[in-house]
Amino acid sequence: MKCANCDNSLRSDFSFCPTCGGKVIRNRLTLKNVWEDISYQVFNLDNTFLKTFRHLFSQPQSVIESYNSGVRKRYMNPISYFAIGVTISGIMFYILQDIYGVKLTETSFANENTPKLDFVFDYQGILSYLIMPFYALMTWVLFLDKKALNYTEHLVANAYIVGQVTFVQFLICIPLFGFFDVSYEPVNGLILLFMVAYQFYALKKIHQINFFESLIRALAYFIMLIVLMMGIGIFIAIIGFITGAIKPEDFLPPPQ
Repeated sequence: MKCANCDNSLRSDFSFCPTCGGKVIRNRLTLKNVWEDISYQVFNLDNTFLKTFRHLFSQPQSVIESYNSGVRKRYMNPISYFAIGVTISGIMFYILQDIYGVKLTETSFANENTPKLDFVFDYQGILSYLIMPFYALMTWVLFLDKKALNYTEHLVANAYIVGQVTFVQFLICIPLFGFFDVSYEPVNGLILLFMVAYQFYALKKIHQINFFESLIRALAYFIMLIVLMMGIGIFIAIIGFITGAIKPEDFLPPPQ
């Protein structure tokens, strides 16, 4: 017999392929075995997703360093973890905007003449992938003197970190905005602070630096992040004008 995943020859008593690790399926597809497979992959407390989620809180350096050192089976790989986070984020923004009716771009500085930019969240998945290299570049520059991680390894670290923050954001925002009438602006600000704090909690453990040194780098990162967000805002405004989502007349006062 042959493996259905990699076409490698198998002995009839094999339950898993020794080449690719794929499970040998001998029975026809039924609702029962589909449910058993989903239950094992998703709900089993020992599966790699839940283990990755737990350990990114308790020992983030172990998760990140394991992947960077070549360990591939212990934790979910960073690309998949980040991709799931982006998907979850898209679901969250859809619920907040289209079901809860939350004004995602409404700020305390906005007025009735300010153009609405909620269309940005229709492309948040693409933006997430485009922003990731900049996150990695900033942390790489800030820890360049330590030489513990190269740029690609910083990409791995940031993919895990941003994915983790996205899951936390989903778990907080869905019930919070579902039960309470609150503004998105302060909540988003707190989540941004949490992301930076968690990011440097993880990087502190990886680089084995003290709290004060980590705090200085985190403050520098926060300033760089604000500049990045301003640049993204300008880019979005340009795209808005090009696509027609934002028009010059949106900035004019309403007729009397």
